[in-house]
Amino acid sequence: MLPPIIDSHVHWRDPINPYEALSDTVDENGNRGGAEVQPYLPEDYRADAADVDVVGVVHIEAEWSKADPVGETRWLHGLATGRKTTGLPLVVMGFCDLSKPVSEVEGILDAHAAMPLTRGIRHILNRVEGNPALCWADREYLDDETWRAGYGLLGKYGLDFDLMCFGHQLEPFAKLAALHPDIPVHLEHAALPWDHSDEGREVWRKGMKALAALPHADVKISGLGNTVPNWTTQSIRDYVLEAIDIFGTDRVSFASNFPTDKQFSDMSTIWRAFDEITASFTWNERKALFAGNAHRLYRFSK
Repeated sequence: MLPPIIDSHVHWRDPINPYEALSDTVDENGNRGGAEVQPYLPEDYRADAADVDVVGVVHIEAEWSKADPVGETRWLHGLATGRKTTGLPLVVMGFCDLSKPVSEVEGILDAHAAMPLTRGIRHILNRVEGNPALCWADREYLDDETWRAGYGLLGKYGLDFDLMCFGHQLEPFAKLAALHPDIPVHLEHAALPWDHSDEGREVWRKGMKALAALPHADVKISGLGNTVPNWTTQSIRDYVLEAIDIFGTDRVSFASNFPTDKQFSDMSTIWRAFDEITASFTWNERKALFAGNAHRLYRFSK
């Protein structure tokens, strides 16, 4: 039996809104960010999730135009106020370019924090030097002292950080995050393991352990179709179980990463995979992994 679900990583988009060249789309020539924005709204999500019991969602910034970094958060609050979320409880992780001047960052963070569904910020960091296909950030922000200072401001506004990076970036990030225990960190997509050699897996494992050593960090397991080609339940099993082993059953949540992962499978397949992989866990552990941890970590009861 599949427990109730809080989907801790979803994106909704309406093409009438302004978006950047989306890093999660690939055109017919294989160019990342080359495809046009397609509509994906709460009713589309609800249709995709029709055969699972979703009781809440965490909306992650969907690469709205950087000219208006608070616009998406306003739009989502409008959907929620207008009851256009199809009854789904919602919390929001917005966007801020933390490398901007301090005064600009503070203004953006203040505006996000003023809206009641906001829980934090995401700024994509994924970058593998020398591998253009895995350079989703335009530079290595972890080396940018201005960005690091901007990160440190999140605590002032009571905001979390959704961390999207690769395994080799986790150790340097963990050193920064250790300086700011007041900023909860939610690692996205289990750090998207992409190098499946023994050496690559060890880099991923070492980074995961470095972040897990911080009590204010947790991990979302999702999005593995992006870096595990033609994924199956069996091909992701070890990554899922090892991530749970490293962080513990009280600091892991599951997510669909829809609509991004719609290119790899339907939503039911994703949740049934997590269900099968955790079949030997206790019912209380499974309830926590599928909903309880996300409810607590993203403060749905705030």
